[in-house]
Amino acid sequence: MVRLGHGGTRPVVVAFAAKLRLAASTLGCNSRKDICARFRAVNKSTECDLDRLNKWMQGRSLPRAVSVYADFAAVIGTAKSGHWIANCSIEEFTAELAHCTGTEVAALAIPDSSVPRGNPRGTGLFGGVATLSGAFAAYSPAWSPHFRGRLIRGGLRLSPSRRETLIATYSETLFGRDVRLMAEAWIFGRSMHFVVREPDGDVPLFISLQIPGPPASVLCGIMSGAAFVSQEPLQSACRIIFIRVPDTPRLDATSRYFDPIPGSISADLADLGLAVPEADHLDALTREFLGAAPIQVTNQHQGTFAAILDREHLDAAG
Repeated sequence: MVRLGHGGTRPVVVAFAAKLRLAASTLGCNSRKDICARFRAVNKSTECDLDRLNKWMQGRSLPRAVSVYADFAAVIGTAKSGHWIANCSIEEFTAELAHCTGTEVAALAIPDSSVPRGNPRGTGLFGGVATLSGAFAAYSPAWSPHFRGRLIRGGLRLSPSRRETLIATYSETLFGRDVRLMAEAWIFGRSMHFVVREPDGDVPLFISLQIPGPPASVLCGIMSGAAFVSQEPLQSACRIIFIRVPDTPRLDATSRYFDPIPGSISADLADLGLAVPEADHLDALTREFLGAAPIQVTNQHQGTFAAILDREHLDAAG
C-alpha cells in the first residue's frame, strides 16, 4: 500500500512514471524543467520540484502527497480527480490525455524515460516524416532459445502525429499473442532511433536504423533488448531489416517464426502483396545480412567473468 499525505491508504499507484513521460511528450515539453513548470503553473505550492520529478519519471519513487495527483490532473486539463489519475490504467490515461489535448490515441506513445531534449521531427530530411511513413515487414533472427536458427517476421508501422513527429509501432506474434510496442522516433542526421515499449509494460526494445532517401523502400539496422521467450534473462542484439509493403491486415495476420530456407522471404513478401524484381537475389541477400543467430549474453557468461574478478574486489573491501 502507498500512503498519500494524511489521507489514508489505497492500492499501489499504476504506471505513474509512464504517465508522466507520456504527458510530457504529448504536451510538447522539451525538458523536465518544462513539465515541472506546468505543475507550478496550476499550483504555486505544488510539491512537484525538479529533484522529485526526476525520481518520479525514472520510476525510483512516487509522490507522497495526494495533491500531486490532483495537480497532474490540472496539468493535462482533465476534470477527473487526482485519485483517478493515480489509479487508472495506462490505457485509460492515454484515452483521457488524447481527449484533453485533441490528439489521436494512435499518435500517442510512451517515450523513453528521458524527456525529449532535441527536435525529433526531422521534417526537413528528404521530405520529412511523410517519406518514412508506411508499413514494413520486419525480419530478424529469433532470440528465443526455443526457436534457435529460425527467423521471426514482425511488422513496423511509421505514422506521423499531429505534432509532426514520427510514431513507431513494432509488432510480433508470440504464441498467439499480438505484442505491440510503441514509441516516438528520434531522427539525428541520417539515423533514426526508438525505444519501444508495450503501453501497459516497461520492457524496452531498442531499434536503431539507417535513414534512406525517398522512397524509403527498406530500413536496415540493429535491434537490442532481452529475449521475451526464454528460461533465463538473455540480453540480445541482432541485425533487423524492414521492407516496405502494402499496409493490409495480412501484415499482422501472418507474423510468425519460420525457417530461413531459400525462397522463404521472397515468398512471404509476395504473400504480402509486394512484387519484387530479382526476388531470388533479394531473398539470399536478406538471409545473408541477418545471419543465423543473434548475439546474446547468458548468466554463464556473467558468472565466468565474475568468478575471476569478484574476489579481488571482495578482498579489497575486506
